[in-house]
Amino acid sequence: MKKLFWMIPFFVVIASQIFGQVPHFSKYQISETGYSSYFPADPGKFEVQKSEDDLLLYLGETEVQSCKYGLILVLFEDKLAGSSKEELQDLLISYMDHLKTSFEITGSAGYGKGHTLDSNPDAQGVIDYWENAAGLQYAVKGWIDKNALGFLYVSAKELPNINYQNLFLNGFRFKE
Repeated sequence: MKKLFWMIPFFVVIASQIFGQVPHFSKYQISETGYSSYFPADPGKFEVQKSEDDLLLYLGETEVQSCKYGLILVLFEDKLAGSSKEELQDLLISYMDHLKTSFEITGSAGYGKGHTLDSNPDAQGVIDYWENAAGLQYAVKGWIDKNALGFLYVSAKELPNINYQNLFLNGFRFKE
């Protein structure tokens, strides 16, 4: 009986390490855009920039347990109103290719196409897994419709559980 009593604190420590690392995702508004996304911690105020072609960009990032969760939102402001789904998907992939340079990516698994969101039947998504020269791993997913592009990434030396990755990567919400 004494041996069993001695093991209880051991199991409590192990359980707290396992269950204490579960991130809690909450929905955060992306400035005053009407778009939102689920993050495991408050990303704070989103940084606003303008692209080379004069589009508004919103950037946000948070870090939880040595893992970064980031988002880039690009607003098209009716510039793509006549675009087909195929043209939009090509634009998303082109943007993700551009970001590979910015993130200094040296390896990738290859794009997985055909992802959809129940909350926006017009949106389509593309997923990939990247690695940079320093060994940093990335799980990335881009979402696009005629009004906006959302690019989400999870990065760490060792990526978190796939369920946490998917909660974040599928947590982008288009403006209603």
